[in-house]
Amino acid sequence: LNIVLSKEACAALRLKRHTKSLQFKDTLDDTWKQPDDATKLIASSHHKSIHQVQNDLYIGHGLLHSKHSKANLWNMFCWKKNQDKENSNHSKVVLQTLVQEQKSKYLTLSNEEQVELLTKFTEWKETKKTSVHVTAKLKINDIMQTLKAVKNELKSLHCCTCTESILYTTCGSMDVLLRGVTFATQGVNNFIDTIMGIDNQDLVSKMEGFTIQRIKGSAKNHQKHVSDKCTKIHDIINQKLHNDTGTKMQWVHYFCNIVQWHQVVVEGWLDQIPFMNLSQVLSALPDLQMLCNRWDNSATYWKFLSDEEFKKLCLEHEEKLKSGV
Repeated sequence: LNIVLSKEACAALRLKRHTKSLQFKDTLDDTWKQPDDATKLIASSHHKSIHQVQNDLYIGHGLLHSKHSKANLWNMFCWKKNQDKENSNHSKVVLQTLVQEQKSKYLTLSNEEQVELLTKFTEWKETKKTSVHVTAKLKINDIMQTLKAVKNELKSLHCCTCTESILYTTCGSMDVLLRGVTFATQGVNNFIDTIMGIDNQDLVSKMEGFTIQRIKGSAKNHQKHVSDKCTKIHDIINQKLHNDTGTKMQWVHYFCNIVQWHQVVVEGWLDQIPFMNLSQVLSALPDLQMLCNRWDNSATYWKFLSDEEFKKLCLEHEEKLKSGV
């Protein structure tokens, strides 16, 4: 059964999805604020510095810490007897009786035999260790928490010594899709923007490509991932626009042939990605993935304009043309 929704129903459905997406984002933001509030509360209650509390609460800080215990010679002897074929199938009760019978042998162990037993037991114990599975999400959390701590330290340094700092971070492999992160104090930021004329997002994207090129085979793989993601986003844009208006996207004549003709605009586009043909934009792969996800969950969508919204948008467009923007 194929059900065709009216334009009003589609608009209401898009609005509902958009509202849910905003509520989800607000909930995530509130959740991320909780560790910060807890850090300040613990620091003030126990007279500790925020830096110390952040280090102790650091995500993944205790995951790789294992419990260390000294090997006991008697336990090693019991283990050795349990490894013998003739004793391997006995129950614990029978094994305890057997060990009591072998106690005299245990007491007569020489130093060389003790060292040999310790070596074998250590080798066996290494094979029984439980490893920690580190997922890509944990890696990203680890990176972001570290960068947050670094930013706080740089801000504190700037307040205390007026030191200007700049920080660029980007992924160096295909294992973790990390969006490029930039940070600069006000003096450096003004210098880069006004004097150097460098766009931070453009620079970080180039850094990402240059870093991945050092890994054999990853450069072409990364380029293909970016190209495939751009193609997928273009297909989604065209498909949703065609479903709403029956036409295809025209990037060059977007305002004249799409906005003015069909009275629709793209709502929810990411600020860090210029609104133009993605094949002509240098964007980081994580940003493209985020934009693709936003189109999938309708956080970014085609919005039908009311007559008042359309008139206001046309006036703003004319003002931009007059000012040369």
